[in-house]
Amino acid sequence: MLMQKCPHCGADNSMKRQTCYHCQGTLSTPQEQAAPAATSRWEAIDLSRATARRPRPATEAAGEQPTAGGERGRSYMPAFRRPLRHVRRMGLFFRELYTLTRSGITIAHACRELSRRNASGLGRLAGDMAGAAEAGKPIVTVMEKHPDLFYPWHIGLVRAAQDGAYLPEAFDQIARAYEVEWETRSVLLSRLAFYVVFGLPPILVLIPLLLMLNQPIPKEGWVPRSVMETVVHYFRTVSLPIVVALIALFLIWQAVSGTAWLQGLQQRIVIRLPVVGRVARAAALERYLGTLGLLLRGGIPVTTATAHAAAAAGNVSLTPRLMGVGQSVQNGMGLSLALAETGVFNNDTLSMAATGEVSGALPDMLSRAATYYREEHEAKRRILLRMAGVAFGVFWLCIVGAVAAVGLKVYFDFAFRVMDWMME
Repeated sequence: MLMQKCPHCGADNSMKRQTCYHCQGTLSTPQEQAAPAATSRWEAIDLSRATARRPRPATEAAGEQPTAGGERGRSYMPAFRRPLRHVRRMGLFFRELYTLTRSGITIAHACRELSRRNASGLGRLAGDMAGAAEAGKPIVTVMEKHPDLFYPWHIGLVRAAQDGAYLPEAFDQIARAYEVEWETRSVLLSRLAFYVVFGLPPILVLIPLLLMLNQPIPKEGWVPRSVMETVVHYFRTVSLPIVVALIALFLIWQAVSGTAWLQGLQQRIVIRLPVVGRVARAAALERYLGTLGLLLRGGIPVTTATAHAAAAAGNVSLTPRLMGVGQSVQNGMGLSLALAETGVFNNDTLSMAATGEVSGALPDMLSRAATYYREEHEAKRRILLRMAGVAFGVFWLCIVGAVAAVGLKVYFDFAFRVMDWMME
């Protein structure tokens, strides 16, 4: 257990005590030296702002690398959501980096090789990363200059990987995240595109016809010219505005959905949903435990490792809770108890962490727990995709059923009005 000496009588006291048990003198407790609490969840996630208000730890004062943060502040989410093709290219980029570095090639030579084979913006990015590595600088300094390409948890994970010397594993984790995002988005977009391409045009053509049939029958009857003029009129005034409105809503959503505020709001809402929330929680905790296990295996101190792992979780709802694990451990609490205080881990994970602490195999047990969360994420994600496909089908059937019911009503009304018109 961590102890502190009384400045008055020299007696040993627990780190949690504020007064000496022997002379009742006031102790200099860690709470007096701790950083003030973050004013918002965004500040708790942004390590560069959260650490700017903290006193430098002893290891950093001795000239070591800062444990977290950077010179420039950065937002939690990227500047805007990238298209699906970009997600695929980024997944391939990090997968190639993982393959090259895992085979023993240095990061400088790996990035230089990718820069020669890619003529696009990623090639220039790889060239900048190679130049930084050849100059002895961390490649994360180049990644921080491109907030529109990298999520902040990517930057935090690569920074932690350089401290723990496990860059190939970090590249593999980022590549897997991109591959999962590409698969999920491509499945959902393909289903949505099918219904939009093959279902929306017939409805947009049917609406003017129904509105035409609902009009009073002229005394001279319907002639082809009047029918075409009426249908074209309703197409211009009803169907075309619907198309323009849908396109405008799509463009507005593309512009707004990439903002940090809305993506943070989405994560807070999604984490509370029954099935989707379990998928998002499993993905974040898998990144957290996997990063924490790799950092501890690399010899990084627990307080520094927990800060890097919390940033790698990449969830605006869970990361603020995980940020407090390092402070609890620093105050003398065991890691398993600190994880239990967050309230986000299940009993199996906490039991494995406690077993790892007792046996001295904590990194291996955390990595095994991360594997379980990864398997849970994959299983529930596939269930969610099936549910999404069923939901799309049911929603479209409801629309088609409503249009069919209105069409039948209009048709029979028109038939009766034709009979009345013929009787007259």
